[in-house]
Amino acid sequence: MELQGFCDALAALSLDDIRALSLDIDGMTATPADEVDVARAFLHIEATVRRVRRARVAANAGHRASQVVVLAAARGGAALPDDTVTRVARWAATVARGMVATADTAHDLWVLSHACAHNESLARALSFAAPAASWETPRSTVRPAA
Repeated sequence: MELQGFCDALAALSLDDIRALSLDIDGMTATPADEVDVARAFLHIEATVRRVRRARVAANAGHRASQVVVLAAARGGAALPDDTVTRVARWAATVARGMVATADTAHDLWVLSHACAHNESLARALSFAAPAASWETPRSTVRPAA
């Protein structure tokens, strides 16, 4: 799925969906190994964005995704600023940055997509990020050389 599909799925979120997603984002770092995986995914996305010189495109994509989350929360009646909305908006911005970087970030997006496993529309929007057969190893292993 492309960035537009991801933003459309974000726009359809209710305030309850955003709160549930925030809990799932917290759950992504339940163990130290998970926390390392998420940090690596984030850092790899940022490094890839810089390496392929798509910082401006990535910044626009991240801003767009985060604003969609904030608008969906406001539409749902959230009193902004709200910590849970901010957490989801930051997660969405990172995912959007990874989506516009390159195919090199597919594994990173797969790691970050664990946060939306309970939200069907977001899971469908990120279904393209399923790992290739070479990634079907434990999540805390070292990534193979590119």
